[in-house]
Amino acid sequence: MRIIHFLFRKYTIPTFIILLLLSALILISLRAQERKGITFLDGLFMEVCAPFQKGATSLTKKIQGIWEGYLFLVHLRRENESLKKRIADLQKENDQMREMMLAQERLRRLLQFKETLPSTVVAAEVIGRDPSSWFKSVTINKGERDGIQKGMAVISPEGVIGQIFKTAPSYAVVLLLTDYNCAIDAIVQRTRAKAIVEGRGNNRCQLKYLLRSEDVVEGDRVVTSGLAGNFPKGLMIGQINKVDKQGHGIFQSAELVTSVDVTRLEEVLIITASSPSSQPITEEKGKKVKKRMN
Repeated sequence: MRIIHFLFRKYTIPTFIILLLLSALILISLRAQERKGITFLDGLFMEVCAPFQKGATSLTKKIQGIWEGYLFLVHLRRENESLKKRIADLQKENDQMREMMLAQERLRRLLQFKETLPSTVVAAEVIGRDPSSWFKSVTINKGERDGIQKGMAVISPEGVIGQIFKTAPSYAVVLLLTDYNCAIDAIVQRTRAKAIVEGRGNNRCQLKYLLRSEDVVEGDRVVTSGLAGNFPKGLMIGQINKVDKQGHGIFQSAELVTSVDVTRLEEVLIITASSPSSQPITEEKGKKVKKRMN
Protein backbone atom coordinates (compact mmCIF):
# COMPACT_ATOMS: atom_id res chain seq x y z
CA MET A 1 0.00 0.00 0.00
CA ARG A 2 2.90 2.34 0.75
CA ILE A 3 4.31 1.76 -2.70
CA ILE A 4 0.94 2.56 -4.33
CA HIS A 5 0.56 5.66 -2.15
CA PHE A 6 4.10 6.77 -3.11
CA LEU A 7 3.47 6.22 -6.81
CA PHE A 8 0.14 8.02 -6.65
CA ARG A 9 1.71 11.08 -5.01
CA LYS A 10 4.70 11.24 -7.35
CA TYR A 11 2.89 10.36 -10.60
CA THR A 12 -0.62 11.67 -9.99
CA ILE A 13 -1.79 12.25 -13.56
CA PRO A 14 -0.25 9.11 -15.14
CA THR A 15 -1.53 7.00 -12.27
CA PHE A 16 -5.00 8.48 -12.69
CA ILE A 17 -4.98 7.75 -16.42
CA ILE A 18 -3.83 4.18 -15.82
CA LEU A 19 -6.60 3.66 -13.27
CA LEU A 20 -9.17 5.01 -15.75
CA LEU A 21 -7.93 2.64 -18.43
CA LEU A 22 -8.03 -0.32 -16.02
CA SER A 23 -11.55 0.63 -14.97
CA ALA A 24 -12.56 0.81 -18.64
CA LEU A 25 -11.11 -2.63 -19.29
CA ILE A 26 -12.85 -4.11 -16.25
CA LEU A 27 -16.17 -2.57 -17.29
CA ILE A 28 -15.80 -3.87 -20.85
CA SER A 29 -15.01 -7.32 -19.50
CA LEU A 30 -17.97 -7.27 -17.16
CA ARG A 31 -20.26 -6.11 -20.01
CA ALA A 32 -19.12 -9.02 -22.08
CA GLN A 33 -19.97 -11.46 -19.26
CA GLU A 34 -23.17 -10.02 -17.92
CA ARG A 35 -24.85 -6.90 -19.29
CA LYS A 36 -27.47 -6.49 -16.61
CA GLY A 37 -25.02 -6.49 -13.77
CA ILE A 38 -23.02 -3.44 -14.87
CA THR A 39 -25.74 -0.92 -15.54
CA PHE A 40 -24.69 1.26 -12.63
CA LEU A 41 -20.97 0.99 -13.39
CA ASP A 42 -21.59 1.67 -17.07
CA GLY A 43 -23.52 4.81 -16.23
CA LEU A 44 -20.83 5.92 -13.81
CA PHE A 45 -18.18 5.47 -16.49
CA MET A 46 -20.22 7.52 -18.95
CA GLU A 47 -20.64 10.29 -16.38
CA VAL A 48 -16.89 10.37 -15.82
CA CYS A 49 -15.92 10.28 -19.50
CA ALA A 50 -18.67 12.51 -20.96
CA PRO A 51 -17.17 15.86 -19.79
CA PHE A 52 -13.83 14.91 -21.36
CA GLN A 53 -15.55 13.97 -24.62
CA LYS A 54 -17.55 17.18 -24.58
CA GLY A 55 -14.42 19.25 -23.99
CA ALA A 56 -12.55 17.46 -26.75
CA THR A 57 -15.45 17.93 -29.17
CA SER A 58 -15.76 21.63 -28.30
CA LEU A 59 -12.02 22.17 -28.70
CA THR A 60 -12.08 20.37 -32.06
CA LYS A 61 -14.94 22.57 -33.28
CA LYS A 62 -13.14 25.73 -32.16
CA ILE A 63 -9.93 24.70 -33.90
CA GLN A 64 -11.92 23.82 -37.02
CA GLY A 65 -13.73 27.18 -36.91
CA ILE A 66 -10.48 29.10 -36.52
CA TRP A 67 -8.94 27.20 -39.43
CA GLU A 68 -11.96 27.76 -41.65
CA GLY A 69 -11.98 31.44 -40.68
CA TYR A 70 -8.29 31.73 -41.54
CA LEU A 71 -8.85 30.05 -44.91
CA PHE A 72 -11.81 32.40 -45.55
CA LEU A 73 -9.73 35.48 -44.70
CA VAL A 74 -6.88 34.29 -46.94
CA HIS A 75 -9.32 33.76 -49.81
CA LEU A 76 -10.99 37.12 -49.10
CA ARG A 77 -7.64 38.90 -49.09
CA ARG A 78 -6.64 37.34 -52.40
CA GLU A 79 -10.01 38.22 -53.89
CA ASN A 80 -9.67 41.79 -52.57
CA GLU A 81 -6.20 42.15 -54.12
CA SER A 82 -7.51 40.76 -57.41
CA LEU A 83 -10.41 43.25 -57.39
CA LYS A 84 -8.07 46.14 -56.59
CA LYS A 85 -5.83 45.19 -59.50
CA ARG A 86 -8.85 44.93 -61.79
CA ILE A 87 -10.09 48.36 -60.68
CA ALA A 88 -6.63 49.85 -61.32
CA ASP A 89 -6.53 48.27 -64.80
CA LEU A 90 -10.00 49.59 -65.62
CA GLN A 91 -9.05 53.06 -64.35
CA LYS A 92 -5.93 53.00 -66.52
CA GLU A 93 -7.97 51.97 -69.56
CA ASN A 94 -10.52 54.70 -68.80
CA ASP A 95 -7.77 57.34 -68.52
CA GLN A 96 -6.22 56.19 -71.80
CA MET A 97 -9.58 56.29 -73.58
CA ARG A 98 -10.31 59.74 -72.19
CA GLU A 99 -6.90 60.98 -73.30
CA MET A 100 -7.52 59.56 -76.78
CA MET A 101 -10.91 61.30 -76.94
CA LEU A 102 -9.37 64.63 -75.92
CA ALA A 103 -6.59 64.21 -78.49
CA GLN A 104 -9.12 63.39 -81.20
CA GLU A 105 -11.13 66.48 -80.28
CA ARG A 106 -8.04 68.69 -80.51
CA LEU A 107 -7.09 67.17 -83.87
CA ARG A 108 -10.64 67.64 -85.14
CA ARG A 109 -10.47 71.33 -84.25
CA LEU A 110 -7.08 71.62 -85.95
CA LEU A 111 -8.42 70.05 -89.14
CA GLN A 112 -11.50 72.26 -89.16
CA PHE A 113 -9.36 75.34 -88.61
CA LYS A 114 -6.93 74.17 -91.30
CA GLU A 115 -9.75 74.11 -93.87
CA THR A 116 -10.48 77.80 -93.25
CA LEU A 117 -6.89 78.96 -93.71
CA PRO A 118 -5.80 80.56 -96.99
CA SER A 119 -2.42 78.86 -96.59
CA THR A 120 -0.64 75.54 -96.69
CA VAL A 121 -0.05 74.28 -93.17
CA VAL A 122 1.70 71.35 -91.49
CA ALA A 123 0.46 69.91 -88.20
CA ALA A 124 3.05 69.08 -85.52
CA GLU A 125 3.16 67.82 -81.96
CA VAL A 126 4.95 69.57 -79.10
CA ILE A 127 7.56 67.17 -77.70
CA GLY A 128 9.62 69.42 -75.42
CA ARG A 129 10.07 72.78 -73.72
CA ASP A 130 13.08 74.97 -73.07
CA PRO A 131 14.02 74.33 -69.41
CA SER A 132 15.90 77.64 -69.08
CA SER A 133 14.33 80.95 -68.11
CA TRP A 134 16.12 82.87 -70.88
CA PHE A 135 13.94 81.72 -73.76
CA LYS A 136 10.25 80.90 -74.11
CA SER A 137 10.28 78.13 -76.70
CA VAL A 138 9.02 74.63 -77.46
CA THR A 139 10.31 71.81 -79.65
CA ILE A 140 8.07 70.17 -82.27
CA ASN A 141 8.39 66.84 -84.13
CA LYS A 142 8.53 68.34 -87.64
CA GLY A 143 11.58 69.79 -89.36
CA GLU A 144 13.32 70.52 -92.65
CA ARG A 145 12.23 67.21 -94.19
CA ASP A 146 8.63 68.39 -93.76
CA GLY A 147 9.33 71.77 -95.37
CA ILE A 148 9.75 73.69 -92.12
CA GLN A 149 12.00 76.76 -92.32
CA LYS A 150 13.13 79.48 -89.96
CA GLY A 151 10.70 82.40 -89.61
CA MET A 152 7.52 80.45 -90.47
CA ALA A 153 4.41 81.31 -88.47
CA VAL A 154 3.12 78.86 -85.86
CA ILE A 155 -0.55 79.06 -84.95
CA SER A 156 -3.49 77.18 -83.43
CA PRO A 157 -7.29 77.52 -83.63
CA GLU A 158 -7.10 79.91 -80.66
CA GLY A 159 -4.59 82.23 -82.29
CA VAL A 160 -0.91 83.02 -82.77
CA ILE A 161 1.71 80.88 -81.00
CA GLY A 162 5.04 82.13 -82.35
CA GLN A 163 7.63 81.62 -85.09
CA ILE A 164 10.07 78.91 -86.13
CA PHE A 165 13.41 79.82 -84.54
CA LYS A 166 15.71 76.87 -85.37
CA THR A 167 15.34 73.82 -87.58
CA ALA A 168 16.79 70.34 -87.88
CA PRO A 169 15.99 67.53 -90.34
CA SER A 170 13.22 66.06 -88.15
CA TYR A 171 12.65 68.70 -85.45
CA ALA A 172 12.26 72.44 -84.99
CA VAL A 173 12.24 75.01 -82.18
CA VAL A 174 9.35 77.46 -81.93
CA LEU A 175 10.03 80.87 -80.36
CA LEU A 176 6.81 81.71 -78.51
CA LEU A 177 5.19 85.12 -78.87
CA THR A 178 5.67 85.64 -75.10
CA ASP A 179 9.48 85.57 -75.53
CA TYR A 180 11.22 88.94 -75.22
CA ASN A 181 12.89 88.41 -78.62
CA CYS A 182 9.64 87.84 -80.51
CA ALA A 183 7.98 90.73 -82.39
CA ILE A 184 4.82 90.56 -84.51
CA ASP A 185 3.19 93.34 -86.53
CA ALA A 186 -0.39 93.82 -85.29
CA ILE A 187 -3.46 96.04 -85.27
CA VAL A 188 -6.18 96.76 -82.73
CA GLN A 189 -9.25 95.13 -84.24
CA ARG A 190 -11.77 97.79 -83.16
CA THR A 191 -9.90 100.97 -84.18
CA ARG A 192 -7.33 99.53 -86.65
CA ALA A 193 -4.53 101.18 -84.66
CA LYS A 194 -1.13 99.78 -85.65
CA ALA A 195 1.50 98.51 -83.18
CA ILE A 196 4.17 95.87 -82.60
CA VAL A 197 3.47 92.99 -80.21
CA GLU A 198 6.49 91.98 -78.13
CA GLY A 199 6.71 89.26 -75.51
CA ARG A 200 6.94 89.87 -71.79
CA GLY A 201 6.81 86.31 -70.47
CA ASN A 202 4.13 84.51 -68.43
CA ASN A 203 1.46 84.54 -71.16
CA ARG A 204 1.73 88.31 -71.50
CA CYS A 205 2.76 90.67 -74.28
CA GLN A 206 2.94 94.42 -74.79
CA LEU A 207 1.99 96.77 -77.59
CA LYS A 208 4.89 98.99 -78.61
CA TYR A 209 4.97 102.02 -80.91
CA LEU A 210 1.25 102.59 -80.32
CA LEU A 211 0.51 106.28 -80.96
CA ARG A 212 -0.81 108.20 -77.97
CA SER A 213 -3.59 109.65 -80.13
CA GLU A 214 -5.03 106.19 -80.88
CA ASP A 215 -8.24 105.14 -79.12
CA VAL A 216 -7.31 101.98 -77.19
CA VAL A 217 -9.16 100.63 -74.14
CA GLU A 218 -9.12 97.54 -71.99
CA GLY A 219 -10.88 94.61 -73.66
CA ASP A 220 -9.83 95.53 -77.20
CA ARG A 221 -8.76 92.55 -79.30
CA VAL A 222 -5.43 92.58 -81.11
CA VAL A 223 -4.89 90.64 -84.37
CA THR A 224 -2.11 90.22 -86.93
CA SER A 225 -1.87 92.98 -89.52
CA GLY A 226 -0.53 90.81 -92.36
CA LEU A 227 1.85 93.61 -93.40
CA ALA A 228 5.08 91.87 -92.48
CA GLY A 229 6.31 88.38 -91.81
CA ASN A 230 4.55 85.12 -92.59
CA PHE A 231 1.38 85.66 -90.54
CA PRO A 232 -1.88 86.02 -92.48
CA LYS A 233 -4.01 89.01 -91.65
CA GLY A 234 -6.63 88.71 -88.90
CA LEU A 235 -5.15 85.99 -86.69
CA MET A 236 -6.02 86.52 -83.03
CA ILE A 237 -3.07 87.50 -80.80
CA GLY A 238 -4.67 88.53 -77.54
CA GLN A 239 -6.79 90.97 -75.58
CA ILE A 240 -5.69 94.25 -73.98
CA ASN A 241 -5.99 94.23 -70.21
CA LYS A 242 -4.07 97.39 -69.32
CA VAL A 243 -3.44 100.76 -71.00
CA ASP A 244 -0.76 103.20 -69.81
CA LYS A 245 -0.73 106.80 -71.12
CA GLN A 246 1.42 108.21 -68.35
CA GLY A 247 4.64 110.02 -69.14
CA HIS A 248 5.55 112.05 -72.18
CA GLY A 249 6.19 111.23 -75.80
CA ILE A 250 4.18 110.32 -78.86
CA PHE A 251 3.56 106.69 -77.83
CA GLN A 252 1.39 104.98 -75.24
CA SER A 253 1.87 101.44 -73.96
CA ALA A 254 -0.59 98.63 -73.48
CA GLU A 255 -0.38 95.16 -72.03
CA LEU A 256 -2.30 92.22 -73.45
CA VAL A 257 -3.00 88.63 -72.48
CA THR A 258 -2.40 86.11 -75.26
CA SER A 259 -5.38 84.20 -76.62
CA VAL A 260 -3.33 80.98 -76.56
CA ASP A 261 -2.12 79.52 -73.27
CA VAL A 262 1.42 78.74 -74.43
CA THR A 263 2.12 76.76 -71.25
CA ARG A 264 -0.34 74.05 -72.33
CA LEU A 265 0.53 73.53 -75.97
CA GLU A 266 0.23 69.99 -77.36
CA GLU A 267 -0.41 70.36 -81.11
CA VAL A 268 0.36 73.28 -83.43
CA LEU A 269 0.05 74.30 -87.09
CA ILE A 270 2.95 75.72 -89.13
CA ILE A 271 2.14 77.93 -92.09
CA THR A 272 4.53 76.80 -94.81
CA ALA A 273 3.11 78.79 -97.76
CA SER A 274 0.45 81.45 -98.33
CA SER A 275 -1.91 81.48 -101.28
CA PRO A 276 -1.56 84.76 -103.18
CA SER A 277 -5.17 84.64 -104.36
CA SER A 278 -6.66 83.84 -100.97
CA GLN A 279 -8.54 86.27 -98.77
CA PRO A 280 -7.33 87.20 -95.28
CA ILE A 281 -8.95 85.71 -92.23
CA THR A 282 -11.67 88.18 -91.31
CA GLU A 283 -13.66 88.48 -88.12
CA GLU A 284 -16.77 87.12 -89.88
CA LYS A 285 -14.87 84.02 -91.08
CA GLY A 286 -13.47 83.56 -87.59
CA LYS A 287 -16.99 83.53 -86.15
CA LYS A 288 -18.02 80.85 -88.66
CA VAL A 289 -15.04 78.75 -87.65
CA LYS A 290 -15.94 79.14 -83.99
CA LYS A 291 -19.52 78.07 -84.65
CA ARG A 292 -18.34 74.95 -86.52
CA MET A 293 -16.01 74.05 -83.64
CA ASN A 294 -18.82 74.38 -81.13
